[in-house]
Amino acid sequence: MFDCHYDLLTYIYINRYNLDKVKKHLYKIFKNNITGGIFNLFYMSPKEMKEELNIEYKDINVIKNLETVDMLIKKEKLIPKNINYIYGIEGLDYLEKIDDIDKLYKLGVRSVNIVWNNDNKFAGGAKGNKNRGLTLLGKQLIEKLVKIGIAIDLSHTNKKTFYDITNLCKELKEQGKNPKVFASHSNVKKIFNHIRNLSDKQLLEIKDLDGIVGIVGVKQFCINESKFNSCNKKYDTAYIEHIKYLKNLFGNINNIAVSSDDMTYYNTKYYRHFNCFKQCKMRKNINKLLLKNYFANEQIEKILYTNAYNFFKV
Repeated sequence: MFDCHYDLLTYIYINRYNLDKVKKHLYKIFKNNITGGIFNLFYMSPKEMKEELNIEYKDINVIKNLETVDMLIKKEKLIPKNINYIYGIEGLDYLEKIDDIDKLYKLGVRSVNIVWNNDNKFAGGAKGNKNRGLTLLGKQLIEKLVKIGIAIDLSHTNKKTFYDITNLCKELKEQGKNPKVFASHSNVKKIFNHIRNLSDKQLLEIKDLDGIVGIVGVKQFCINESKFNSCNKKYDTAYIEHIKYLKNLFGNINNIAVSSDDMTYYNTKYYRHFNCFKQCKMRKNINKLLLKNYFANEQIEKILYTNAYNFFKV
């Protein structure tokens, strides 16, 4: 399974002084389960970084943080050689200069969310000012990402930023450039109107730009809690409904992928029950559900792995 959004780099960073714990966790994650993915470092406000991740503001440096994690991965052989992965940065609030993208690229970054839920100097986030789109600096950033070959993750953008990015990417495509846009961990708004899910129009925008959509196993993105109780649907069944809807909307399965957005490393009860599937059994469980819903083995392989793998050409 190619996991389109797994905050593995953050997990390693916050546990960098307890690598035995990391190794035990990763053994379970990779064994017969994840065979590729986008492994992310993610960034929030300084207050959230301290409260939720115990990372002090003075220690927040995107390049240095990634260098630390990259060194540990290679030195301690934390990721098996057979895993096809790339690095991602979720939230570029702390990027000091646009040209620092070159340094991130050399370290293996091939995917970025330019915003998280909040607004920053580049654009508006999903929970920020709905009228804030790409800033002038944000447009320059997008042009730089397209030029260097880093995919732009549209999950976490607000509506205006979403369309500012896709419209700019269309212009760049007409100029003969090769923009790569996708949504790593967003579901279908028509099924459940969550702020982080996408409308049919947005989903089709991604398809028209030859991108992929990673349907994410976050319970709160799959189905309304009250609806879940009233109709007695299981969260995993609701998850598959998003894949089925996307298949019908797109007319095929060629732009559909999956992601976990696993949060089990948080030390709170809320995040331990955040996902529809246990991360270490996600591939097996989704495969079973897709078979049950009459997806052919070839289609399942594309959804679980090949579509995302080919998109990134890992």
